[in-house]
Amino acid sequence: MRIARPRLRLQRSLAAAAMALAMLAALPPTALPATADTNPIVTENAQPGSGGWGLSKLADDVNGQIKGYGSASSVTQGGSISLYVSVNPAQTYTVDVFRMGWYAGSGARKRLHAGPINGTTQAACAPDATTGMIDCGWAAGYAWTIPSDWTSGVYLTVLTNAAGYQNYVIFVVRDGRPASFLYQWGVNTAEAYNDYPNDKLTGKSLYEFNSYGANTIAGTRRAVKVSFDRPFTGDGSGDFFRWDVQLIRWLEKSGYDVTYSTDVDTHANGSDLLNHKAFFSAGHDEYWSNEMYNAAQAARDAGVGLAFFGANDVYWQVRYEASAAGVPNRVLVCYKNASIDPVQGATTTVLWRAALLNRPEQRLMGIQYTSEVTSGNNVPYLVTNSSHWIYNGTGFHDGDAVPGIVGYEMDRYMSNYPAPTATSWTLLSQSPFTNTSGVSDYANSSIYQAPSGAVVFATGTMSWSWALDNYRTTAQIDARIQQTTRNLLNAFLLGVPGVLHDLKLTAPTTATAGQPFSVSVTAEDGQGNPVPSYSGTVHFSSSDTSTGAVLPPDSTLTNGQGSFSVTLTRAGPQTLTATDAANKLTTTVNLGVSAQSAGTLVLAPASTTPTAGTAFPFTVTAQDAFGNTDPSYAGTVHFSSSDTSAGVVLPPDTTLTGGKGSFTATLVKAGSQTLTASDTAGTFSATANLTVSPGAATTLLLAPSTMAPTSGTTFSVTVTAQDAFGNTASAYAGTLHFSSSDSAAGVVLPPDSTLSNGQGSFSATLITSGPQTLTASDAANSLSATASLTVSTGAPSAVHDLKLTASSSATAGQMFPITVTAEDAQGNPVTSYSGTVHFSSSDRSTGVVLPPDSTLTNGQGTFSATLVKAGSQSLTASDAANNLATTASLSVNAAAASRLVLAPATATPTAGSSFSLTVTAQDPYGNTDPTYGGTVHFSSSDTSAGVVLPPDSTLAGGERSFTAILIKAGSQTLTASDAANAISATANLMVSAAPASKLTLATATATPTAGTSFSFTLTALDPFGNLA
Repeated sequence: MRIARPRLRLQRSLAAAAMALAMLAALPPTALPATADTNPIVTENAQPGSGGWGLSKLADDVNGQIKGYGSASSVTQGGSISLYVSVNPAQTYTVDVFRMGWYAGSGARKRLHAGPINGTTQAACAPDATTGMIDCGWAAGYAWTIPSDWTSGVYLTVLTNAAGYQNYVIFVVRDGRPASFLYQWGVNTAEAYNDYPNDKLTGKSLYEFNSYGANTIAGTRRAVKVSFDRPFTGDGSGDFFRWDVQLIRWLEKSGYDVTYSTDVDTHANGSDLLNHKAFFSAGHDEYWSNEMYNAAQAARDAGVGLAFFGANDVYWQVRYEASAAGVPNRVLVCYKNASIDPVQGATTTVLWRAALLNRPEQRLMGIQYTSEVTSGNNVPYLVTNSSHWIYNGTGFHDGDAVPGIVGYEMDRYMSNYPAPTATSWTLLSQSPFTNTSGVSDYANSSIYQAPSGAVVFATGTMSWSWALDNYRTTAQIDARIQQTTRNLLNAFLLGVPGVLHDLKLTAPTTATAGQPFSVSVTAEDGQGNPVPSYSGTVHFSSSDTSTGAVLPPDSTLTNGQGSFSVTLTRAGPQTLTATDAANKLTTTVNLGVSAQSAGTLVLAPASTTPTAGTAFPFTVTAQDAFGNTDPSYAGTVHFSSSDTSAGVVLPPDTTLTGGKGSFTATLVKAGSQTLTASDTAGTFSATANLTVSPGAATTLLLAPSTMAPTSGTTFSVTVTAQDAFGNTASAYAGTLHFSSSDSAAGVVLPPDSTLSNGQGSFSATLITSGPQTLTASDAANSLSATASLTVSTGAPSAVHDLKLTASSSATAGQMFPITVTAEDAQGNPVTSYSGTVHFSSSDRSTGVVLPPDSTLTNGQGTFSATLVKAGSQSLTASDAANNLATTASLSVNAAAASRLVLAPATATPTAGSSFSLTVTAQDPYGNTDPTYGGTVHFSSSDTSAGVVLPPDSTLAGGERSFTAILIKAGSQTLTASDAANAISATANLMVSAAPASKLTLATATATPTAGTSFSFTLTALDPFGNLA
């Protein structure tokens, strides 16, 4: 609207609303559109509806009993929104949030109740002196996060103060879902007309007629900027109930898949329009930004349908600015006069049809605003071009009228402006009226198809939705307008009737391999009707590319239809496709191809190289002539194999399931083998050729070339790795180690070796005659094999040397055994030896006992010897006559200690001076006993004060050094004793006096006579009183 007078608001009492709902309920149910499958809108509207969303005690702007606004005009699921609420006087209030829809006629569903909440009286909202913008900047009163189960839609928040006064806050919940239709609620226009506070003193809008107070930069009272941060005047719904609610109720009642947004969202995220079949602009949608216009135009040019269900749409260009708090797109800017707009160019805020912008709205919509009637004085809608597909099924004829739905603002085509670029364009109505200036005018509705194929429809009236649902309207529901709207929405969903849309291919759902069946192809429009004028060429293809499949040649249709014959051969799910590449059409049907009766068996092992002794899987399939599995085959299958070894395991005779069976078999003989499956009726069979691989090696086989090798003579030996079934384990990679019971010098065994293909030949030489063993072992794999041999001496041998065998250690004084053997060069005994053996030793101590000179018996002799000197000793056996000798080294250990030996460093120590001494534990042969563990106690014949003897001590290795101090000069003894072991040792010492340290004088008489001689003695003493 552009005239300077108030708009009349349609207010109805609750009683009138209830009556309208009752009338709606009495009407026949509206059929769901063909494409309305289960979607969030259907699911949501199946929920129980709620009452209590109508306002019973309306707050007003003058008193401000309760008013509020939201932090955003729309919010996503999971996003948060805040309410800014003022109450007068200060009191509590509650918040109830309703989603608007159909809900079986209830019209809404309550999703949230909060409160009571403590409210305050917020500051009055003052206009900016220059722009006239009113930004309330109130403090937030309540906030919440939108749950994920809040379906996209228009939500009304009912604010109720403690005194019962009420007002709305309206917002949209978005879900970003690629629904068929995107509904844009026009918050821009609601804010443009909003003159809160409508107190006839300070309120301002973008219009002169309802702005008050001082003039702005516009030169009049109207503002050039309006803020979203203020309540809507009146009931707070922003005219939602005037045109939007009826369309939303009908859409959701009909089950259309629709999601919701606002024009702010279109401005910010215009590319989102491309995610939908069609975009809806509803009601009064007058104020558009450059970004919005571009987004709608781009969507149309990409094939997205546009529907303008209102009038006076896309009239003024606007810009957005951030709020004082920095929130983007919270200020709407429209100077409406290029001379005062500080921004010049493509975004100057003037009429879209103005020469400066030169983008008249009918280039987008097909029609544009012309004029209006007084609100409440709508005129009839008069039909033209009733043969157009949009009127199909309505019964409309040219000139038919639908009362009361044209107004209050109207659009029409204006020939002095460019028409839309279209492949087809039709004016669907011409409704005459006398406008508010008394001038005769008319309104058009329009539909055109863009080159992209997009359909663009415009009603040319704000009140089209009143014929869809008459909640709070003066009009009546009109089934013909409902059907017209359905036809439009179906065209958005399916394509335009009568225009080639696609090909339809009809075929049976099942066929038999190799047997022909019939298919039909129809060229259809978007509504599924044949297009007789179709002249394209149809090409056939199939997922079945098997030899034997027969498809029709490229063909044309007759009157848009054709029947053809097809033969497929591959059983299972298949597709058949008809394509017209020139017209970019293609259609595909799915069908199931069944196999013919089985004519052969197919045996398929999982591997053609199974391992001996290991079960391997295989399948048997009954197939028809085309290689398809015959699920109906009921024959009995018998199994056989060329491998008849013990341990072979074959399946028993069996039937197949669904023409196929999975089995396992075990073969044991390595090499080429066969496995056969045959039908017991003798009709057919299948054989698989296999190469059985040996299993892992489980044993070694050692085979010498002779079991009686000759001493010193090389003989050959073969080692074979075998699996559990006696097959050579050709893959065996272990390392073999060879050993023998013959450890004589000259024995030659193979080095550690691997086998080649599970086998290897080696050579060995043994020396010692008699029973011997030869072993090949693999410790890592716990495998070994031993051959028992008898080594022969061959021809008699000469004596090569004597061999003396003795223990490596002996104990002094204890007899130990020795053995002497006369050996040949290979270390074998020479039984004919008759020489005399003489024994000698490095130990020549008294007590040594050696064998006497002796002869051997059959080249061998056992003797005993006794050595007494501890330490390394040798024992020699020699035959001087035959120049033979052999020596054995051994270690002689001391016997147990039988005495102690005490050895002072000097036999004449000095009184009072420390002297060293050594104590040794010796066996009877004078050997130090390193194992002695007794405790030695020291004593002395000198018991004078000052004598220092070692404490009781143990010895280390049978010996230890100590120190002692004696005092009394003369003969003394020092004794070391071990009472526990009854052994001791005593050293006789001559203690010398220490140097003189004093003199003593002794007179014969203590009373000599004067002049008379008397005797005295002068003595030199050491410190201990010894005569020095």
